[in-house]
Amino acid sequence: MAIDKVMADTNVYQKLLEGNMNRIERLVEDGKLVVFGCKIIRDELRNIPTDYTFDGKSLRNLLITTYDRLVGERSFPVGSEMEALAEEYYNEYRGNISKKDILSDFKIVATATIHRLDIIVSEDERTLKSRHALVAYQKVNTRKMYTTPRFLKLSKI
Repeated sequence: MAIDKVMADTNVYQKLLEGNMNRIERLVEDGKLVVFGCKIIRDELRNIPTDYTFDGKSLRNLLITTYDRLVGERSFPVGSEMEALAEEYYNEYRGNISKKDILSDFKIVATATIHRLDIIVSEDERTLKSRHALVAYQKVNTRKMYTTPRFLKLSKI
């Protein structure tokens, strides 16, 4: 039985709150899935305003708790190697999203790539999983002999 090593993008954690958590936790408990995180994702969750709520509770706190529950200690720092790979993705990228708006996504993909994760779960079709971004990842990773993770929506896990 293969175990999928997965990184869930920031946008996935709210989807988990909305009803997918039990299914994902079952996959983790059954040893079919290991969820990893990185500093960028946790920081993005921490940047959610404290006055946003979900079911009357702080959305920010709920999302951070969900992240911590799934990821635990399996969170990667984003060091110079990931920063450099993200820059290479950006240099290859031919889309129309500004560097400021897409570089964090590229760092997430670079982190997952360098740590040889199998899947990146994301609902983000506009930036992280855009056609132009996917082409950039593939070109750079092929050149550097890295395996590009698969990109799936949460519903496909």
